[in-house]
Amino acid sequence: MGKRQYPWQLRPVPWSEWQEYTRGTRDGIVLLSWGIGPRDKLATRRQLRKLGLRPGGQDPVALLYFRHRASYRQVLAELFLIERAKPVRPMTPARRVALDKALAARRTCRECGTDAHVELPRAHRTCESCRYRIGMLAPDDYLHDYLIGTPIDPDAYDHDADVNVAVASVVPLHPAPAEVEREGVAA
Repeated sequence: MGKRQYPWQLRPVPWSEWQEYTRGTRDGIVLLSWGIGPRDKLATRRQLRKLGLRPGGQDPVALLYFRHRASYRQVLAELFLIERAKPVRPMTPARRVALDKALAARRTCRECGTDAHVELPRAHRTCESCRYRIGMLAPDDYLHDYLIGTPIDPDAYDHDADVNVAVASVVPLHPAPAEVEREGVAA
């Protein structure tokens, strides 16, 4: 087994009047490994948000490093002092309108202009029916929600040709909200 990448060091830290064991520094910021930071004094941005707080302009006082389980890559998370954090700014009517407009743009198809009721893929922002219509999806693709009927009949598929001869007409993926209410289906 090789040497540890970050050896233990006893040093002064911003959140305590005493010196504490750390894993050194990185770019002048205290480096902590998983499980040695005080949870009642330090928090990441997401943890602050759950507490209804934001960093409020303060610089991070420590970096938490750990390994991602799946890729085993090193991950660094900035830690902020909870006592210096400020409350989250309240949502104003103007900010709500701007946020709703931005979220609606993520759901609107660039080809047909309909609201898909879900966030569309970032790369092209087109709904499934438009992707099928313009040739971005094959007829036998795993996305069959936009075709009338259940799976395509395998006997009607011409394996020598590039297109399926049994392609049904294209319908919208999601019904309009009025249609959902009329049919009595819970949205």
